[in-house]
Amino acid sequence: MAADATNRLENLRTLRVSTIDAAFATAFISLIGGAFLTGYIDHVGGNDFWINLVGALPALAGLFQILGGIVSRRFYSFKRYVGFTAFLWRACYLPVALLPFAPIPDRAKLVLVAIAVTLAAVMAAMNGAAYTEWLATLVPTNSRGFYFARRNAIASGAGASAGLVGALLLDHFKKIGEKNTGFAIVFGIGTVLAWISWFYYCQMADLRRAALVKESVKDAFGGIWKPFADRSFRLVLAFMVFFIAGQGFAGNLFAAFAIKSLELPYAIIQWAGFMHAIGNILAARFWGYLADKYGNKPVLMIVGAGLTLTPAMWLFCHPNQDMRNAMILLPMHILVGATWAGVALCQFNIVLATAKPEERNNYLAVTLSLQSVVGFISPMLGAFTLSLFEGRFAMADSYKLVFGVTMGLRLFALFWLFPVREAGATNIRRAVRDLLRLTPKGLKAIKQLGKGDDEGRAQALQSLAHSRTSMAIGEMAASLHDPSPKVRRQAARALERMADPEAEEALVHMLIDHPDLVEEETIEALGELGGERSVEPLTSLLKNPRSLVRRAAARALARLGRAEAIPQLIEIASQPDDPDLRRAALQALRALEADQADIVIADALFDPTPSVRIAAAEAVSEMKLERAAPYLRQSLSYYNDEATSEVAYALGVVGGKEDIPAILALAETCLSMITRRRCLLGVARILGVESEAYRLITAEGMARDQALITLLSPIAKGNKRLRDALELYSGGDEPEALKHLSPNRRFPEFDAFAERPVPEAFLVAAAFAAKAS
Repeated sequence: MAADATNRLENLRTLRVSTIDAAFATAFISLIGGAFLTGYIDHVGGNDFWINLVGALPALAGLFQILGGIVSRRFYSFKRYVGFTAFLWRACYLPVALLPFAPIPDRAKLVLVAIAVTLAAVMAAMNGAAYTEWLATLVPTNSRGFYFARRNAIASGAGASAGLVGALLLDHFKKIGEKNTGFAIVFGIGTVLAWISWFYYCQMADLRRAALVKESVKDAFGGIWKPFADRSFRLVLAFMVFFIAGQGFAGNLFAAFAIKSLELPYAIIQWAGFMHAIGNILAARFWGYLADKYGNKPVLMIVGAGLTLTPAMWLFCHPNQDMRNAMILLPMHILVGATWAGVALCQFNIVLATAKPEERNNYLAVTLSLQSVVGFISPMLGAFTLSLFEGRFAMADSYKLVFGVTMGLRLFALFWLFPVREAGATNIRRAVRDLLRLTPKGLKAIKQLGKGDDEGRAQALQSLAHSRTSMAIGEMAASLHDPSPKVRRQAARALERMADPEAEEALVHMLIDHPDLVEEETIEALGELGGERSVEPLTSLLKNPRSLVRRAAARALARLGRAEAIPQLIEIASQPDDPDLRRAALQALRALEADQADIVIADALFDPTPSVRIAAAEAVSEMKLERAAPYLRQSLSYYNDEATSEVAYALGVVGGKEDIPAILALAETCLSMITRRRCLLGVARILGVESEAYRLITAEGMARDQALITLLSPIAKGNKRLRDALELYSGGDEPEALKHLSPNRRFPEFDAFAERPVPEAFLVAAAFAAKAS
């Protein structure tokens, strides 16, 4: 009975079985096609024309995908239709397995090989669109990269492993002069694997179409033109034409070059295939991850650039140098396999992503058919090009020239990818930027993020934040919804380090949709990253019942630097009910340089909470709010606590020389060196010597004495009173030194210092004397 299409667990089991089927089917075709079939054609006297013809005819047979797409829609059952054609596909290869010992001329064997391979390709084409549609229906859209990458990797590994075993067998029989026997055994093993593949196919659960499509032949073929009427999809088709042409131009000539010119043993050829599979396996899941994250287009551009360079390794190979050639080909095939893993995945998925869902069968049929035509023509052109070169260059050089043309065609194809539009795909520049920033440590952390307990996830997020792995922003954003508060907090910290709009969007989403779960770290992160969109949700948090959240929101608005938040912050700053929130609002207004809040800031100078008055005084001094001067004087007369020194300094910023006595009187009462020095800096600010006084006050010991001497030496020689005062100060009698400077008719400011001989006040007086003189 057909399975329910919405039963995800049953679908998953079917997809797993399909992966096993694909693995054995790939192993089968690896043993009865590829380098082995090329070698067999060469063994029975076929030249490069026959080699590329046998490679090109199956591609041309792909035209039957159009017919297959039409016919398949007349069947409710995917499994029944695909199974019938899949059975015939396997059966068509049986004559090939029997040919090595068939008592017929070699020319007839070549013809039979071409016929068998072509008929098999026709059967594969008849079920291609239907099988693809079946799998595409079972796999969720956002998981296609993950599934098909894994499926391709497993199939590639199985094919390479089988090919390596076949190569060892064939090399053995070649050495003992029984090459026919070797081909027969290799083809026979391949046939056995084909029917194991069929066994697993039969285990797949069926999927029924929602409705049959029984069109007339005219209407059916009329529907084939719909993809060509879709302007955006025509761009995809144009790209595919040139991309497939670049892939197929050399056809089987790589294998022919290895066998005929380089005379490589089959073992080395298949070891290269094995390395190719390793690269495929290692990179497949990574490309799938990137494709699901960034879209197929940017990933296809990256792997397409790599594909352009893959033929280059053959240019450095030379005949009868097996060791040298192996050292070039084997490691390079790991990179080649990694590149082809991305090509195979994204080339297929970009068609699925850009095709209209309701016409997917037609779109797939047209694309695969066009691919078939190009796949037939391009290798034939490659063989023709090789024949042109053969008469003018050595055989090995002729092959290399064809490989050079292949590289040029692949590069040209990439220019056709730029105009292709894929919904949801990010731009290529960002994908490349994120990829270049990725480190092994960051990649390890991304993998770890999907495993382990909350402690492990938190550590992975910390590692991603430290390495600034922008590729993982999506995973960080998803972690904001983690059931563990520890993980949510670490996710917010990680996003804070990512200067990316996606990070801001995730944080805003958290504030709007889950306000009760918002942590301080989330708010602080948004303060660092946010833009205009963040103002409203942060402002709404100023009325949150949790005081910590309110204060964090005010601080975030300050860092955000958006003027839109000022009215709400002014309202909060005018309310004395929550001192901590009022202080945070004042700090935010100071950071925003909100001049319109001067009265509110000035009023806060009378708040009974010292921390609020400190925040207000800091705002006055940094914003230079001259209207606040009367408020500062009045505040100093009301309070005498840890906040008054900051208020005194603010008065030094916006006040005048008439305020010096009051500030010095306050400094005289300070018990803390820090608050006393702050008052003295206020006096220095009035006198215009704050920077000089600051350097003297913060210096210590001999460094201070040396700085003082350097400052006063130019004027002390002609000023006996100043020399005497300096002498008294250096002797430890600072009060007498200050009195020695007063009275001074020219600079009456010294009188205030003499009346209030505050410790270290001489340093301010000395700085003023140096500047005044």
